[in-house]
Amino acid sequence: MSDFNKDAGTFIPLEQGAKFTQTYRTQQQEEIKRDPQKAKTYQLGAFFGSNKLSHLLSNPDAVGLRIYYGLEENPDGLFEKRFVIVAVDANGNDLIKTEVAVGKGDMDDDVLDGGVYCPVQCGIDGPLNSGE
Repeated sequence: MSDFNKDAGTFIPLEQGAKFTQTYRTQQQEEIKRDPQKAKTYQLGAFFGSNKLSHLLSNPDAVGLRIYYGLEENPDGLFEKRFVIVAVDANGNDLIKTEVAVGKGDMDDDVLDGGVYCPVQCGIDGPLNSGE
């Protein structure tokens, strides 16, 4: 069976997920201590709506999603983390329309970003975003 299937991934205990995110937050805070400018680009995660995710998964060849890490330069010349999400087929290929001209700024509905980024909007504090 291909690694790229509808059952890829492993559910983990909340405690393990909380440890992963706590380690990330600690590492980010250490970087901010060394370089306070990084506080302006600090990201914990992002929210994406179920309609957008369902749209990506509605491709009949989709078996899951790939989440790429990205960076976007802001007006201050600082780089903010972004998530770029695409559907993936059983061979591990991104399901994107390659006829859309890369670099032309064409809008496409195969590539998702524009989530609600945390911080600023994180919801209530919990074990995955605040350690509480």
